Amino acid sequence: MDEQAEKTDFDLDRAIDEMHAEASRRTGLTDFGPDDYRKPFAMLAAHLASNGFSDIGQGGYREDLIVALIGRLVREDEWKKHPEYKRRAIPAPLVICGVPRTGTTALHKLLSVDPQFQGLDNWLTSWPKPRPARADWDKEQGYRDARARLERFFELIPEMRVSHEMVADEVDECLQVLRLDFVANHYPSSYDVPEYDAWYQAQDEKPLYHRLADTIRLIGLNDDRTWLLKNPGHFAEIDALLDAFPDARVIITHRDPVKSIPSLCSVLSGVRRMLYRDPDLTKLGPRDVAYWGGAKRRTAAARPRYPAGQFLDIDHRDFHRDPMGIVRRI
Repeated sequence: MDEQAEKTDFDLDRAIDEMHAEASRRTGLTDFGPDDYRKPFAMLAAHLASNGFSDIGQGGYREDLIVALIGRLVREDEWKKHPEYKRRAIPAPLVICGVPRTGTTALHKLLSVDPQFQGLDNWLTSWPKPRPARADWDKEQGYRDARARLERFFELIPEMRVSHEMVADEVDECLQVLRLDFVANHYPSSYDVPEYDAWYQAQDEKPLYHRLADTIRLIGLNDDRTWLLKNPGHFAEIDALLDAFPDARVIITHRDPVKSIPSLCSVLSGVRRMLYRDPDLTKLGPRDVAYWGGAKRRTAAARPRYPAGQFLDIDHRDFHRDPMGIVRRI
């Protein structure tokens, strides 16, 4: 069980049913897609029994799970409405990855200004559908919901605006799509779920990356621009990434881990302090050193299997010193 104390009156099946019902109530939809998500969802839902949550922590965690269920409902419905998404190609996407806090977000946001690219707009990661015209976004329930949710989040953790700001109408990480299947680093990095984490790290993510590709096909159904994607976690799943996007051009960012890992732990500690009454922050460093160290080893082993020209390494110091020079190099 989770190291936090259990609530003796917690009914897991009831909690699962209530979250599904709430997601259906908000969308008017009932098809959550293939049932392979139910095992990891149940593992994560069991954490609601924890007595260690802060006053707002349990509600925030529950809402996080419901939002992912909503994303599943909308995506399944939109896939049915637009079966032609299956025929869409994603030629040579530009993909940014690397250990967190190595400049992935700054580089992503800078490149996204270039109109030749399309990306995963934040609100569409939780409400996947063919991207509407920008002038119509205010009419979209998914856009309005995402804006309200982010406003509440930054009211609770204002320091995140500096360390990792998210905006409903700007590009965001592939992680926000991967989490819809409840097999994603989003959960163990944000929450104290060690049993889930051990299970998660043993999973083959290739099927999930193909589902990510299908979600991208849906969102870009009416847009022929080159895809610009970003997720630090792709650095841990190079084989899965290139299985789904064989001709991807992969940019890997690098920074001294003595700087990047403490910076990551600082960001995550803010989240943990909000969610838990007395979080054990000493767990963060060892977990992320092990996880991202493993990612580095797997990537080093994978790269020789692919053309060398498929990868471009960017040093954080070079990007900090001359960002536009790096853009030209890319």
